[in-house]
Amino acid sequence: GPTGFELASGGSRSFQAPASWSGRFWARTGCSFDSDTGQGSCLTGDCGSQQVECNGSGAKPPATLAEFTIGSGPEDPSRKQDFYDVSLVDGYNVPMVVEASGGSEGTCLTTGCVADLNQKCPTELRFGSGSACKSACEAFGNPEYCCSGAYASPTE
Repeated sequence: GPTGFELASGGSRSFQAPASWSGRFWARTGCSFDSDTGQGSCLTGDCGSQQVECNGSGAKPPATLAEFTIGSGPEDPSRKQDFYDVSLVDGYNVPMVVEASGGSEGTCLTTGCVADLNQKCPTELRFGSGSACKSACEAFGNPEYCCSGAYASPTE
């Protein structure tokens, strides 16, 4: 499938996930791509590929993430489970919602946030002119915000 595509503000796109798959989606904003060469970059969520397709490269923070693990668990196919979330671990740049559709059983709920959190971003976390909000880890780099060093375990 595609590793990058344009999606208008307020738009949505559906994907059929393979039976066993893990991955992430994120939005890039403030993008400018040359119509002749296809090369360009984005202000937030840029993946460094210099093109619309990211080809396996991840997002440079800050970027809102949708994370998926599909078909996880025991070998018995009837016991496999799907997990998904909207994460701000790499900061925030756009409102994002994940809504499951199809499937055979279970109660897969919609997750995410439709509010624009950039409007409430604390000054010390603000990215650029307020187009995104950094995570505390990205802004300060302290172990307690990055869950590293003495803070790498939930017991600390």
